[in-house]
This record gives sequence, structure tokens and C-alpha cells, in this order.
Amino acid sequence: MASNFSSKPPTKPSSAPYFYGRITRDEAEEILKESGAVEGMFLLRESINPLGNYAISLCHASKVHHYVIEKQTDGTYMIPSGKKFSGPIELIYHHQSQKDGIVTLLTVGCNRHPSQAPVAFRGMTYSDLEHELIRKANSIKGVNKERALGAQREHLVIMVAKDLHTRQPWYHGKINRVDSENRLRTSGHKDGKFLVRLREDKKTFAICISYQMDTRHYLIDKDENNKFGIQDGPKFDCIMMLVDHYHNKQDGLLCKLTEPCASPGFNADQLKKYMDCNLGNLDYYLMKSTRRRPSVPVPPIPGQETPPPLPSVAKRPSLKDRILNKVNTKRELPPTPDEAQNRLLAAGDWEGSQGNSHIGFDSRRVTLQRLGMDADKLEDIYGSVPRTLKDFDLKRSQIEIQETLGSGQFGSVCKGMCTLRSGQPVPVAIKTLKQEDCPSAQEPELLKEAKIMMPLSHKHIVRMIGVCKSESIMLVLELAPMGQLNNYLKSHRETTQANIVELLSQVAMGMEYLESKKFVHRDLAARNVLLVSEHFAKISDFGMSKALCRDNNYYEAKEAGKWPLKWYAPECVYFWKFDSKSDVWSYGVTMWEATSYGDRPYNKMKGQEILHFLVDEGKRLPKPENCDDEVYDVMLQCWEYEKTSRPSFEELSYNMKSLHRKLFRNSARESGYLQPEVATKRATYLEFE
Repeated sequence: MASNFSSKPPTKPSSAPYFYGRITRDEAEEILKESGAVEGMFLLRESINPLGNYAISLCHASKVHHYVIEKQTDGTYMIPSGKKFSGPIELIYHHQSQKDGIVTLLTVGCNRHPSQAPVAFRGMTYSDLEHELIRKANSIKGVNKERALGAQREHLVIMVAKDLHTRQPWYHGKINRVDSENRLRTSGHKDGKFLVRLREDKKTFAICISYQMDTRHYLIDKDENNKFGIQDGPKFDCIMMLVDHYHNKQDGLLCKLTEPCASPGFNADQLKKYMDCNLGNLDYYLMKSTRRRPSVPVPPIPGQETPPPLPSVAKRPSLKDRILNKVNTKRELPPTPDEAQNRLLAAGDWEGSQGNSHIGFDSRRVTLQRLGMDADKLEDIYGSVPRTLKDFDLKRSQIEIQETLGSGQFGSVCKGMCTLRSGQPVPVAIKTLKQEDCPSAQEPELLKEAKIMMPLSHKHIVRMIGVCKSESIMLVLELAPMGQLNNYLKSHRETTQANIVELLSQVAMGMEYLESKKFVHRDLAARNVLLVSEHFAKISDFGMSKALCRDNNYYEAKEAGKWPLKWYAPECVYFWKFDSKSDVWSYGVTMWEATSYGDRPYNKMKGQEILHFLVDEGKRLPKPENCDDEVYDVMLQCWEYEKTSRPSFEELSYNMKSLHRKLFRNSARESGYLQPEVATKRATYLEFE
């Protein structure tokens, strides 16, 4: 290990010509492809999140592979399961002569154009940031400058970045909502154009985005840890990092941020410099390429805006195209040498009942009317429940059990009331586990579910309120009074497809949140989607969920269980590996269940029949009778055999919202029930402020 280090300080990544700064994974792939993508070609980039990590993007066998370089607590850097090095550049030097866990040697650096500096944030180069870091370090009395700029660099970056937003063209200071709308309209609406303003309380901010020739407002709030974020979005140490994130990811906004609406009187030279760096990372690095020479954008003249064309991306035929054109969709799977997989096929819980321990839920027993409140009021109450260990530890006196909603072999689900420490009573669902009626091994399972649910908070996920240990173990959860989606749709076949897609888009939003938190659900199905109202869905049942560790983007089961195999992707059945893309497959089956009003997937097919149908024959579940073609296309995307071809939940969330708006507008106009402009407003997930 000692040979990986030397007495001299590590080389700064920004000094390497193949270092590109904070660019996305997709941008790295495009840059490498533009440069020829020869074997062993690589570039180094700084991870978008978390701060301080890096990544190598490497070409091998006509594909791009990515390796995260994680900063360790001792200040060293390493790829997962690799050796430690004093810095990312030293790690690269090592892998230029030894593979040691990567697919091929790093042989050809994909260098930037000499005149182009790596980007630290949108509109800010690394040289700009280094200048600010040095200035800040010099201003702090008694600081060890070498350590501040080295091992503690991330802390210094956060200190510097906290005030950077005040010097950006998109920051307009304390202006009101109407003024922000006027400024965006005057500068010329364009999807993704934005500004940030300080709100009246002088503590919180709002990000104002141009979308479809109108302005949308999102509240940027500060939590108890002084981190900033929009509702249900990721949290950031400062506004600069938040804005940088939403340039790279949509992540709950209607669209990604594209260009700033410059504040009045902003310095023209500084604005030009910002715009030069804000072309988008890909165009920025390819600006002087002989293959592509985009011109530097300038602030548009109102009324003459023309959005830049999207880059062309070659894409292989979709699953639907291959099926329609009778292209062979069969994929070979390696043999399974032992009997474990066959035992799984024989014992698997094909219908998703989770065996006798499954707790059914009678959705006819409770309604919002009986609770005396609407869905929004109920959500406001749940969203305000404190999420601390102290508050999660409930006393028996805080819980009032009322009627039973469902029961199983090992316990039941009851409706009840829970009095919070604040004294506020809230309606809840209570999962009980009778200690005398179940094996001792069952208790940790319920508590394990509680541990998983404790940190999760999203409006489309059933939140945990707390745990009580008394005569029985009680897991106290949010109440979704209308019960399971599949049961509801079976008895409400008048529900429109637009309404169903609305609920499915909310499920995608909840799963996008889980994906961002590195959780895999492993049991996503219509039975585990609960309804607060006919227009409000929440994901439930986290008994099989797993948190992914930082080193892996997948969970590998050590032994098989009573798994809901009809909802599982082939790689889960064959290799027992689960990740967000296997949840995407399950989401496709959930879509099919919902759009067919609670029908059973694959009817009476089981075991090898289903695998033969999916893998050997390359077939998929048929389009439900009343399902929109575009909605079915989304299902087929979720059922791509190669998981890398499946969409992410971020993409699914955006696409399903768009489909809901389209279906709702069409349905409303055809029925004459709503005027077009009212239908558009009802169908749009808009402002959080």
C-alpha cells in the first residue's frame, strides 16, 4: 500500500488536460464518442454528487464504462474494491500500466481543447473557483492553507459557494412574484430560462422558470440543517449547487434549467463570460471541434427566440419495433449450475400474495368523507410530522386502535388515531404483529421495515409515523383510506385512463425519489400502491426494500424467498440481482395491472412458462383494451431485456406527467366537461410556492 503514495502533495486534477470538471455521465459519453471512442480512451470528471468524489469514463469494446473514485475518510482516493492513492491523478497513473479492477488500461487521454478550462459550476471555470478558494483561505486567520486547499477542500468549497449566487446573472435579489414574471416575459420566454429571487422573508428563495410561454415558481426552502431544496427534492449546501444540479437534472422541475434571465444592469462582459461557459457542458467542450462549431449564444431579442436543436443520438430499434418487425428478440442466458434457481421457480410467490403473511386491505371500510378532511389536508398533516428518533418512539397511550381493515396469519392492519408529541391527533394505519402468534423471527422483519421507512419522506410514499412496542409490535403509518389500487380499479371500472395515468405518474414520482435515495423496492405492484383519494396515490410496503451501499448500484440476494416473480425482471429471477432498473420492470407490470383495471398479469402462466414467454420467445404482456398506445409504449420500454435500455424513474416521471396532461386535455375537450384552458391547468403539476 505504501507504494501508492509519495512525500510530495497529490497533483491537482484541474492541471490534467483530460480533466473536464463537473460534467454528467451522459455528457462524458458524448464527448468520448465525438473524439472517436478508441480502445482505452478516457477522461476524468468530478462527480455531480457527492462533493469530493471523481469518476473515470473509459472506452472499451465500443462501450463507455464509468468508475467512481471515492474520497475516503483518510483523504485518499480509490475505486470500489481497488487500491488507495493520494489523489485521482495518481490513481490514473497506476491504471495506465495495471488494470487492477477496470476493464482495460487507460491508454489515451481525451483532452480538452487548450483554450478550454474545466467547469466547476455552470458559468464558472475551475480557475475561477481556485482563485476564490485561495482568497477565502487567505482571509481566515490561523488556517493551515495547505490543508484547507487539500484534505479539507470540500469544506472550503462549501464556504465559498454559499455566497456565489449573489454574483450570478440569474440572481435578481429581493423582487416579488409579479416582477419576476415580467422580467422573464420581457427577456423572451424559452423553456428552461430561469431566475432566482429572494422572497419577502429574506430567508428563503424562489426559482422562477419559463415553461411553455409562462412562468412557474418553485419555493426553495431551508431545512433544520440549513440545506436548501424544493419540495420533495434533494438538499444542497447552497443556492449555487442547487442551480447547478437542476442544469444537469430535471429532478421534479417541469424541465431542466437552460439559460439565465439576466438581472437588469448585470455587467455585459461578465454576462458574456457566463454565457460562454453556459453553452451546456457538451457544447462547451466541443465548441472548437472540427466536427461541431456552435456559436456562442447571446441574450435573445424578445420575440425572436429559437430553441437550439437537440443533438442527434443514434438509438437501436425499440422492443416494440423489433416485435412488430418480427426481429429475433431472444436473449441467451447462462446456465444455472445449481438447483437454487429451480427451487425459486417452484416456490416463488408468483401471484404476489407474499404467502399467508400478506395482509389484505378492505378499501370500502374508510373514506375521506368519514375522516372529515380532503387529501391535501391529510397530506399537510403527514408532511409536518417530525422525523426524529425521539418522535418515532411511540407510547401505547398515544395510539387509539379503531376498526380492522385487513388481517393475515401474523398480524393485522387497523385504522386508528395517533396523538403526536405536539398533542395533535392524526388518523393512521397500524400494522400489528402479535408476539404470541408468530415465530420470533418475524419481529425483526417488521422492525426492519420500520428502519427502512424512517428516513423516507415524500408525498407519494406512505411515511412511517412511529413504532410502538407493547402487547404487540405496532408499526404506525400514514393512512391511505381508499386502499389498494388493484382492488379499487376492479370495482371502479368507470375510472378514466387519464385518471389511471395520473396515479401512475405519481407512483413514478415516488419511485424517482427512492431511486435518488439509492433504495430498491423489490415489491412494486398495484397491490402495494395505496390511494388517499381517486387522484392521490402512495407507494407502500417496504418489507423487501434494500438500501444500496455506496460501492454498488445493485443489491444481490444471498438466498431466494417468497418473491413476487410475475413482477420481476429476468435478471432478478436468474441472478438474484436487484437495482433501480429492475424496479422499472416492475413498474411496467404495475402500469399493465392498472390500465387493465386490476387484471392478473400473465393470467395463469407460471414458472418456466413465463420465462419462456419473455426470454425465449421475446414476447411481452399485450396492450390492455382501453390503454393508450403511447402509454403501452412506456410499458415496453420498461420491459427491455437489457436493463441499460430501460428508462430511469426520472425519465418515467417526466414522460408520465406529459402523458397525463395530454390524455386529460383530450378527455376534457371531447366530453365538453372543461374548457381547454381549465383542463390544461388541472392536468399540470405546477408550482410548489
